[in-house]
Amino acid sequence: MSATSPRIIRYAIYTRQSVDRGDSFSSCDVQFITCRDVAIASGRPELQWVDRQFDDVGYSGAPLERPALHALRQMVAEGDIQRLYAVALDRLSRNMRQAVVLLDELERAGVELVLINQPELNSSPESRFLRHILAAFAEFEREMIAARIADSRVYLKARGRRIAGRAPYGYDADPSTRQFVANEVEARRVRAIFKRAARGQAPREIARMLNKQGWRTKVYRSRSGKMIGGGRWTPRAVLAILRNPVYLGQFADGQETRPGSHPPIVAQSLFEEAAEAIGSRRTNQKARRQRHTYALGQKIVCPKCGRKLTTHSTTRWTSETHGLGTSYYRCGSNAGGRAPCKGIRYPCYEVEQFIREMFCEEATWQTLLGDEAEPRQLQAICKIMESFPAVWSDHMLRRCIDKVEISLSTSELTIHIVEDAAQSLLAAMRPKLPEDMVMAQVASK
Repeated sequence: MSATSPRIIRYAIYTRQSVDRGDSFSSCDVQFITCRDVAIASGRPELQWVDRQFDDVGYSGAPLERPALHALRQMVAEGDIQRLYAVALDRLSRNMRQAVVLLDELERAGVELVLINQPELNSSPESRFLRHILAAFAEFEREMIAARIADSRVYLKARGRRIAGRAPYGYDADPSTRQFVANEVEARRVRAIFKRAARGQAPREIARMLNKQGWRTKVYRSRSGKMIGGGRWTPRAVLAILRNPVYLGQFADGQETRPGSHPPIVAQSLFEEAAEAIGSRRTNQKARRQRHTYALGQKIVCPKCGRKLTTHSTTRWTSETHGLGTSYYRCGSNAGGRAPCKGIRYPCYEVEQFIREMFCEEATWQTLLGDEAEPRQLQAICKIMESFPAVWSDHMLRRCIDKVEISLSTSELTIHIVEDAAQSLLAAMRPKLPEDMVMAQVASK
């Protein structure tokens, strides 16, 4: 008589910690080892680990939208897990309603929940009542922590204290008070940055000077002991310094500022002069920037794939405030799950100008209006078309052209005109046409 082998019980371990401190050995590692030791110590050979860790590092216990928990719930729904280990219920959720939802999912799937530091819960009415109490306590604890943090923030703000975050360039954090104290070497460099900006230098020029001097951005030590920072200066990093009220002895507080308890390292007048210089530079730069109107946007068809060409612009800066822009129609669509066609790119100005000039030719209007059009009428129409500004011409192209096809081999253009487009164009020209040249009826082709 042979003994039957026990049914295999596949188990998983879920861990979570709210803050990612970057440690090489985290709280999730401690939780996993604790649960794994308990499972092994049970001495049950039918227990088999799923050989996959479910660790949510840096995620709050309030929502259920967590990557590892999402993957775990999928395996539970597929029936791949029969037992789940966690050190406590608050690792799964700190929200009572969502904890109940999660526990109901486990119960429906037949998954046994083992909480290492809390009593065993099963499907009995007493266990359901107990797990509701545990979930309520977990939510209560989360709300108490949030309330204490909010009270601490109010206390620190009222006394001009730093709340959180790294020390900016020019300051260090005092080891005992955690408040900002001036770093004399960095503070001198910060003042040099503001002085150059006040004299009208652009952030790009200032960054170039800082890198030429061999100065580097601030160096930080992470909680794991790793040194980060110390890179090259960029215009964005310089601009961040010039806009930071911390150098006035203040803290940014949303759209406003609040007084700080740390010493200022930049005078108010110098800060305002630099801000005024930056503001005037941005105004001038925006005034010189011109945008292409793309008169044939969504009109040109890709000769390779048949999708509509998209628009693209590039700018080659000749100075801090002047650039040469070039606009293109190119195949840049991913419609249908297909990658854009390579090598399909046409300069906007050349294509649009060619079509504008085409509408100023008598042969074009002869084709549009038919044989009834007289030569002097065609000449008058072309002269009016030539007199219209580019803005009106672009508007005309958008309204009257339905589609433009380009031959890949010969680069010839085939233009499809919207029905009654010629009639609409003549209606717009009517006030400029002599009375004896106004055509009562137009046949659009």
